[in-house]
Amino acid sequence: MFIKYDEYELLELFQSEPVSITGNIDDGELIYTYKDDQNFKVILTLDVYQQTCSLSITFNDSKVFTGDLNNVTSIKKDDKVMVINVGEEEKLKVKFYKQVGVELL
Repeated sequence: MFIKYDEYELLELFQSEPVSITGNIDDGELIYTYKDDQNFKVILTLDVYQQTCSLSITFNDSKVFTGDLNNVTSIKKDDKVMVINVGEEEKLKVKFYKQVGVELL
């Protein structure tokens, strides 16, 4: 199994290419980073084949939110929102609006 996602959708949300942790993008261990004008930073770390992800949101380098998810089945974009699914359930939403936000479901 692996995490199903559209890399172009994540590219749209994060506005940058992912960085490979191992140096080989095909290994599926990736870091996506986004920083807005108000100094909020979102860091999403994926292990596509282990089906895990870590999410960190900081403001002025102070942690606002951190979370680790296991058994992640998919990540989808809905307008300016990233939705992370565990099993068949939506578990987390990250909102890329004027101010970054997170919603636990």
